[in-house]
Amino acid sequence: MDKYIEEFKSYLNQLSDDELDEVVSFYSEYLADGEIDSYEASVEALGSPRQLARKVLADYSIRLLDAPEKEGKTMRSRAAQSKTQVRTIWLIVLAILSTPLTIPLAIGVLATLFGLLVGAAAIIFGLVVTIISLAFAGLFVFGVGIGIFAQSMSTGLVYIGSGLCMIGLFIALIPAFKWLISGAIHVTLSISRWLYGKLKSKDQAEKERDHK
Repeated sequence: MDKYIEEFKSYLNQLSDDELDEVVSFYSEYLADGEIDSYEASVEALGSPRQLARKVLADYSIRLLDAPEKEGKTMRSRAAQSKTQVRTIWLIVLAILSTPLTIPLAIGVLATLFGLLVGAAAIIFGLVVTIISLAFAGLFVFGVGIGIFAQSMSTGLVYIGSGLCMIGLFIALIPAFKWLISGAIHVTLSISRWLYGKLKSKDQAEKERDHK
């Protein structure tokens, strides 16, 4: 049992010290109460240490996201929250990979998640390219306007004005771009959480931990 717990503990370095102590203490007591002494018996009861750790990390990450709304904590910045959401999506994917599923169902779930991630990445990449292209085009047109201003003031002003409009549009689109990225991440996270909740089969240990 000690070998199982030590290996399990080694995969939980993303948890805080208090969370780590809580989780390790719970599963140590669970195995002791069930008189499960050997490594093999522990794996049979809880899955491999890596599988159990992935589920625990996914559950704690989801709980962290829910904490501000349920416990009234100070809201994290949008950037920090998006980073946490992306991390949670990754942990959910790893947890699903550790969940015993039939092969067709596993393929379907992973294909869905992969499609969501690729779709979100494609949208974000397309927006980045479009907005950056707009900025460079604006700078280029502005530079052309400056270059021909001495030769033709009216034409130069048209180019300068067009360049400034493009640059202004680029600046105006930045908040919308950030909002779309956050929205894509949030939708992917929501679907990932839904899939994880549907597929995760709680064993007795998980049920007891959730009620603590």
